[in-house]
Amino acid sequence: MPIETRDNRTLTVAAVVLATLAVLAALYFARTLFIPITVAGVAALVLAPIVRLLCKLGLPRVVASAIVVLTAGGLVGVVLARLSAPAADWFARLPEAMIRLRYIFREVVGALQNVKQITEDMAQLSPGKENADVVVQGPDLTQIFLTNTGQLLTIILVTAILLFFLLANGYLFLRKTVHIMPTLSEKKRAVEIGRDLQVEVSRYLLSITAINLGLGCVTAATMASFGLPDPLLWGVMAATLNFVPYVGAIVTAGAILLASVLTFSAPLEAVLPTLAFGALTALEGNIVTPTLVGRRLSLNPVIVFSCVLFWGWLWGVAGLLIAVPLLVVFKILCDHIVPLQVVGEYLSSLPPAQPTSEESSEPAVRTN
Repeated sequence: MPIETRDNRTLTVAAVVLATLAVLAALYFARTLFIPITVAGVAALVLAPIVRLLCKLGLPRVVASAIVVLTAGGLVGVVLARLSAPAADWFARLPEAMIRLRYIFREVVGALQNVKQITEDMAQLSPGKENADVVVQGPDLTQIFLTNTGQLLTIILVTAILLFFLLANGYLFLRKTVHIMPTLSEKKRAVEIGRDLQVEVSRYLLSITAINLGLGCVTAATMASFGLPDPLLWGVMAATLNFVPYVGAIVTAGAILLASVLTFSAPLEAVLPTLAFGALTALEGNIVTPTLVGRRLSLNPVIVFSCVLFWGWLWGVAGLLIAVPLLVVFKILCDHIVPLQVVGEYLSSLPPAQPTSEESSEPAVRTN
């Protein structure tokens, strides 16, 4: 191999590595800019079928988009206003929940913790205790949010405006792409890929959103049947965090367990709500979602978990929530573009298709 060729390949690899690092740095340090754009894009794919339905009913696209954005924003605002106070109260009682959890299950963790120390901790929490030296006080969730209120409101406002423009413009980007294609066959191919992508991604994300909302409703009803306070809070938490595979269900189950130990005194009563939620998530993940969504878009669990870790590290909570939708969009894109189909094969959890008998049979060698 000539020296020039090796040097060129080395320079190419170095350029790719530097470009990747530059993109990661830009995504991290400019996340205030990129998070609203990404969230608005994902939300537009979810809400696009609703806008198309309103347009079929005779509404102008701009009016339909405004109705959808205002309705979605109003619902989110009402839910946040309704649940902010209960969430802050439970968050402030987190240290107390941890101590009660150790106390209730002292027989299990007795080998690791001193029972006498646990009893003293519980005595310090007793309302009749006088001259208590230690008061368990959790962090103030309201104060945490107030410190970032300006930035949070800015991100929400920018996301809503971008979402409106994306919904109102419809197929604008697809028409621009078709316009720049040089030949008629490429134009037709671009239209086919663009429409299939938008329909499949919208259908998938809308289905997942509906499933998560159903899980949230069932979770809220289940927690109410057990007598756990603020069942709506646990339902909203279950529906929202279910967009984060594996991690979301674990966090929700842990929150329900901590709330249960603050509410119920008997260990069995404290465990039952968590076990019930675990059964609901198992039913949703193994039966409901595969049945309604199908297995064609099933993703490799290793890739999914790695993607969740990456976007969570890069963008925090927002990255955790949009990691899987972004991966699904990329998977569908890979399935429709021939050079990327190899990447799509690695993203899928389905086993490779077995060759048919005709494909697997080797041609016979003729001998004279």
